[in-house]
Amino acid sequence: MKKIIVLTTFILFVMGALFAQNVKVAYIDSERIMMESKDTKEAQSLFQKDREGWMRQIDDLDAEIQRLESDFNTKKLTLSASGKKQAEDKIEEKKNARKEIVESIFGDNGRAQSRNAELLQPIMTKLRVIIERIAVEENYAMIFDASSAGIIWAQPRLDLTEQIINEMNKTE
Repeated sequence: MKKIIVLTTFILFVMGALFAQNVKVAYIDSERIMMESKDTKEAQSLFQKDREGWMRQIDDLDAEIQRLESDFNTKKLTLSASGKKQAEDKIEEKKNARKEIVESIFGDNGRAQSRNAELLQPIMTKLRVIIERIAVEENYAMIFDASSAGIIWAQPRLDLTEQIINEMNKTE
């Protein structure tokens, strides 16, 4: 709570100093920009296709594990001890393989995380370039991001979110 008060006081102090110097300040809502950007929607679609492929791969392993377990359950009364052990080991091996695949795809630093970063990186670069261009062209001293909780209140006329969305969605 104390940090919030100090941060708020600092921001208000800086804003007061900037307005006293007649400096232009604006803000954006990066979350809204990302939700409404055509580029982001396209990236989400590509990521979803990748995810569906990964899920098919996992589903195939699940089906194979289920088939092995079903076969084992129907044959276990007639299998020798070594046959039972071999079948159980094979089932366990498939379960371990499934765990490894799930971890390699959806775990920390997995393929899903890497693919998401790969798809978002050019969008974030484009966003940064557009913000910098608008800031320079329209002579803004600062542009804040409302979605990062750095703004407690601002006049709606300072919101550049719609302008950024329009720029992001322009076809090149």
